[in-house]
Amino acid sequence: MMLAFATLFTGLFQEIAVFMSFARISASFALLTALALPVQAELTADIGIASEYLRDGISETRGEYAAQGGLTYVHTSGLYGNIWASEVKHPRDSAHSEWDFSAGVSRYLTDTVGLDLSLTRYTLQGDYDVKNRAYTEYAARAYYDDSWVLGWRHSNAYLNSDFAKRSLELSYTLHSGTFDFEFYTAQHRYLEVDKEFNFGDKGRDSYWHFRIGANRTYNQYDYRLTLERTNLPGSGYDAGTTFMFSMHRYFNLF
Repeated sequence: MMLAFATLFTGLFQEIAVFMSFARISASFALLTALALPVQAELTADIGIASEYLRDGISETRGEYAAQGGLTYVHTSGLYGNIWASEVKHPRDSAHSEWDFSAGVSRYLTDTVGLDLSLTRYTLQGDYDVKNRAYTEYAARAYYDDSWVLGWRHSNAYLNSDFAKRSLELSYTLHSGTFDFEFYTAQHRYLEVDKEFNFGDKGRDSYWHFRIGANRTYNQYDYRLTLERTNLPGSGYDAGTTFMFSMHRYFNLF
């Protein structure tokens, strides 16, 4: 387990320069906003393990566990920043971890309606070909009554392809006592395809992802159990129907 976490965090220092370049504008804006408002912010960290790392319904660890961790900064203005990492275990490349850097703003516009705008840089650690698959994603999400979320995500060159990828999401979370129950669906689509960049067939440009999950936070531990399903073909993808369990410990740093 310690080796897994050590491997996971070796990629951090290699990505600092990329992150600083990516976040410079967002950080400057956050600083100006913070200077104009009372200093009320929080910084949290989390570390944990998942029975499998799934991204958009597709396994990134070939059915094996993944060590994960992150840092999140949230300001009362609604500005936030996040660094998150996970082990990955790909069958056909040297990738050993994924590091994601994001910044955004989230605000309630009324008592029940809110909007979240964000920018995320996805990076993989491994050899040159693996690192060259980094890409940037833009996202906008509208939420209602702390339950409904409608989302849009877009990347101009997904995984170093020449093609853009768009995701449309809809989720509903039922809050019941100490448990949250999530019902989620998304369509992921290449805006163009070719024989190398598609979803299992040279003419297949999209797939659907469905998720049902239960979540509980207790004594700064977060427990999550989900049933994930895609309509992707089995060949070439660790996808289909999968149960995933994760446990993370959260720390309030300030």
